[in-house]
Amino acid sequence: MKKNIFIFLTTLFIILVVGLFMYLNSDNEIPIVYAPNTPIRELPENTPEIKRPSNIPCVYSLWNNTNEPCGSLENIFEERKLNINYFSLLFGTFSNIKDAEIHLKKLKMQDFLKDRIIKIDKILPTNIVINIKKGDTISTIARNYSTSSKKIIELNNLTNPDKIKVGQRLFLPGEDLKYRIISTNIENIEIAQDYCNSLLNLNFRCQILSQKNL
Repeated sequence: MKKNIFIFLTTLFIILVVGLFMYLNSDNEIPIVYAPNTPIRELPENTPEIKRPSNIPCVYSLWNNTNEPCGSLENIFEERKLNINYFSLLFGTFSNIKDAEIHLKKLKMQDFLKDRIIKIDKILPTNIVINIKKGDTISTIARNYSTSSKKIIELNNLTNPDKIKVGQRLFLPGEDLKYRIISTNIENIEIAQDYCNSLLNLNFRCQILSQKNL
């Protein structure tokens, strides 16, 4: 047994010595491979041509998992610039966003409006400014302007509502936040009137606005 192990180790040693001798006396250098600076990838062959769709889909409702066409990039860009010589269509004003979204969805179901970009705009809350007169109190002012003392106090950050002075300016809450559905940049009044007539026949609301006043 020991003799077999000795023979194996001796043979292995001779192989290593011969291999080392051959390597040291060889004229060929071992090539060094350097990694490229960019990621290695294979280019695909015969790839199909991908064309950008003419209409860009945009998400209408994450909950309903539906989408609506928004129009081309050019139309979206032009829609942002109001031309004062053009007209807008106002389809209604709503006190909450949910009602506005429901109405917008109904409008977009009409075939003659599918090429129009219709959007929901926010109408920001407004405040009224008054000067306190002799005899005014927070409660009488609130009653005269159909609001509450609490709203006036919060809006003006009054620490002591009983200590108001004649001539002092007060902000009163005006219109609340509202949402209007609108389509802009209609070229002439005749086209705008055609849209409105079609909508009125379907019991929708419609108002034509000059963009000079927007």
